[in-house]
Amino acid sequence: MEQKEFTTRTTGTATRVLAVFGFLAIIIVGMWGSVVIARAIPGAFSALASAVVSLTSVFVPADEQIVISVPSLTVTSGETFAISWEHTNKQEEGSYTFRYQCVDGVSFNSPSVSGSQATVFCDTPFNFLNGNNSIILTAFSSANRFIDVRLFIEFTPRNASAPVVTGEALLTITNEDISSSPTVTTPTTPTTPTTPTTPTTPTTPRTPGEETTGTYPITGGTPTSNPRGSVDLSVRVLELGIVDKSTGTFTASSTPNRTSESYRIATRFVVENLGTRTSDQWTFNAVLPTFPSHIFSSPTQQALAPGDRIEFTIGFDSLADQNESILVINVDPTGRINESNKENNIVHYTVKTVK
Repeated sequence: MEQKEFTTRTTGTATRVLAVFGFLAIIIVGMWGSVVIARAIPGAFSALASAVVSLTSVFVPADEQIVISVPSLTVTSGETFAISWEHTNKQEEGSYTFRYQCVDGVSFNSPSVSGSQATVFCDTPFNFLNGNNSIILTAFSSANRFIDVRLFIEFTPRNASAPVVTGEALLTITNEDISSSPTVTTPTTPTTPTTPTTPTTPTTPRTPGEETTGTYPITGGTPTSNPRGSVDLSVRVLELGIVDKSTGTFTASSTPNRTSESYRIATRFVVENLGTRTSDQWTFNAVLPTFPSHIFSSPTQQALAPGDRIEFTIGFDSLADQNESILVINVDPTGRINESNKENNIVHYTVKTVK
């Protein structure tokens, strides 16, 4: 009887010892396998870790704006003039840039710091020496007798990498040395002969009066939150571009190079409250076009009053090796905020790059 009990205890102890050794063997084999896999695909984990490199944001209240004023809305080619602006409800210090719409035959010059004339290229932000919120320009038009061109003054906060507030004005440039401006002609239908009319007495020519112009900003005051209103968070992509790795500066580009080592692919987008009531705090997700695919979940964002917006710049490495890929941004992905419209919470944007 005692012999059998001893045998049973010995067998149970041996079984437990073997189980412990077996468990340790499984752990060792698993660790060794992980090392082998990591060595085989060293870029997989690093690519995922570097997918999201930078996220910057700038809050812009609803009542902040730039209103541009010009002495005259019409200038002659070769004429020098000044434009000035008023920046209302400015939140922080920063810098201004000037740019203008690309139009055939139109160009501008502006005095540089050295006193010489600098060429201002179209649709390119032009840095200038700002004095009392004004800039001196000389307009040129070589293709049309009359031509309209849009002018922009853009404000970039000190710690931001892209403009957040833009003012706009329309300017007409005339060139009396050009016979006519291009016109759109339409086919005419034959007309029936008309009866000759009786000559009328010539009238005395009237002298044109002095032209008057003005700037009339359209403002509705500071939007207020309606307790019975609704929230409507909307997201839209502003532009694609690149972010310099060393300076963090954003530059717009329609087809950036995805293999550059000096900058990252980046996208600027804005989230705005189009509703009539202040939102709660919120978050967003971004499905990045990286390899492997990565979902970025933002930290909690501040509440937005009606008309308030936040402009984001998100940069990422390890872009998928294809010329076109999709970026998806989803505001309030959990649906926690009660909104009047959920259709504008998601945007799908095609990112076009070159190699």
